[in-house]
Amino acid sequence: MRLVKTLCVALLLLLSACASRTAVDAGPARPAWIENPGDGVSASAAYHVRGKQAQEELAIARAREEFAKRYGVVISSDHDVAQTTVNDRMSSVSEKSIREEVRDREVKAQVKEKWLDPATGALWVWVVPSE
Repeated sequence: MRLVKTLCVALLLLLSACASRTAVDAGPARPAWIENPGDGVSASAAYHVRGKQAQEELAIARAREEFAKRYGVVISSDHDVAQTTVNDRMSSVSEKSIREEVRDREVKAQVKEKWLDPATGALWVWVVPSE
């Protein structure tokens, strides 16, 4: 019971600290290209268990999928997640397969910018057409 009270107090302190954040200490402003990517697309990926590199690869893959859809590429994407719970431990296994079909069309794109949201840890990427 004592541990529960201690955890509740710690949680309240953490929440009050988060609520007192101001715009000054919120870090860099959210880039305009996230909401308005122009000819490109923006996509994000949250925290990834395999680290920053995997998080970036996932965000870029999501942006590529969306970008390709805009230019007539047929994409088939399957994402399977299996979760197992034993006693107090939970584990997840995720597998994603993407099949792209392009007919008489070459679509080239590049990553123009990346932005890490300091509040959520989500990585945003902006993919635009290559020249």
